[in-house]
Amino acid sequence: MLWMLYDDKRLPASARRLINGELPVYYSTVSFWEIALKRGGKGFDFAIEDDWDILLPRALKQSDVLRLDLEAFDCRRMERLPLYHRDPFDRMLVAQAVQRRFGIISRDPVLDRYDILRGW
Repeated sequence: MLWMLYDDKRLPASARRLINGELPVYYSTVSFWEIALKRGGKGFDFAIEDDWDILLPRALKQSDVLRLDLEAFDCRRMERLPLYHRDPFDRMLVAQAVQRRFGIISRDPVLDRYDILRGW
């Protein structure tokens, strides 16, 4: 999400084509939780504004990226996912994608083990 919004060079052309394609693009509010946790500790390697909690949702809305809220059934789906991946944020994104039959844009090949389409 951040790479898309900040036009980061790490986002490959193939992912950009998916984002700019005909299908709607969604972001998960789970990503904001991850940003907050990483900014509050060590390990956040991306420079964003201090008022990111206001700016990022606004930028996503202006880019016609649709919000996907965390629902109880997403948590239930995550509970049933095989433990191929240990990162709780990635697991929740997978659970949300599986639950809604969405694809996911990620560079992480471990996600290919789940029943989703991964683009990169």
